[in-house]
Amino acid sequence: MIGKEVSETKPVSIDDVVDILGKYKEGELTYEQKIALEHAKKLTGGKGREKAKKALEGMSIFTEMSILKLIEVMPKNMMTLKQVLVKEKRTFTNEELQKALDILKGK
Repeated sequence: MIGKEVSETKPVSIDDVVDILGKYKEGELTYEQKIALEHAKKLTGGKGREKAKKALEGMSIFTEMSILKLIEVMPKNMMTLKQVLVKEKRTFTNEELQKALDILKGK
């Protein structure tokens, strides 16, 4: 069974969760891991998310955790974007936020 001890902690995207847990057979996963895998499969979005993640990383203004949260939520409007970024320890200009929103919308 996997998950007996924590070897390292690192934030990962939903797509990475599917990849990591998908490597194991059904009987090797705990109940919580099965539920996490099912949930992650429902949220995975394919190539658009990976492209958006790379573009947001290229902006160099967001933390890794914020980028992963943005990719998970994929906000469609400015209000939702600001709510996701509320824990950031800096303020963003309207231009930076609009550029991030355009990236997330696929423009």
